[in-house]
Amino acid sequence: MSVPAGERNKSGMDFVEIADTIEEKTMRLCRKWPKSWFFVITKRTVELASSIYEHAQIANSIIPKTEEERTMRIMELEQALGSVYAFSRKIERAYSLFPLCGEKKGLSEQELEEKSNRLLEEFMLLCVDEEDSLKGNMHYTRNIKIKSKTPPQS
Repeated sequence: MSVPAGERNKSGMDFVEIADTIEEKTMRLCRKWPKSWFFVITKRTVELASSIYEHAQIANSIIPKTEEERTMRIMELEQALGSVYAFSRKIERAYSLFPLCGEKKGLSEQELEEKSNRLLEEFMLLCVDEEDSLKGNMHYTRNIKIKSKTPPQS
């Protein structure tokens, strides 16, 4: 019996999809940021968003059958998680320096601030969702039963 869409819980495997969303939204958003900030903050913000996605993809591609593979998967999940923390800090820093939505002609200062606030909130919610998904997957990965290879009995 399937669960109606509105009543479904998030899957621990959503971490790749959320990471993809973070990367895409970041790339679209950062195009609007002031060019004078490109080397100071914009470039690094996009790199961190891409890092989240890349480490999530690598972790997702590792199906642990040995302890070494489990360790590799956990390390990639931890790298993705570290990138989430650094990324969220960069978005907050950008927010403190200029409107996240870029300078929009025709928008009042208050409208720019409101739009920037919404964007910051959207990214912070994505980061929290990604953090939860990554941590859930780390917990799951740590508890996977790995069949140990025992030598045949003679």
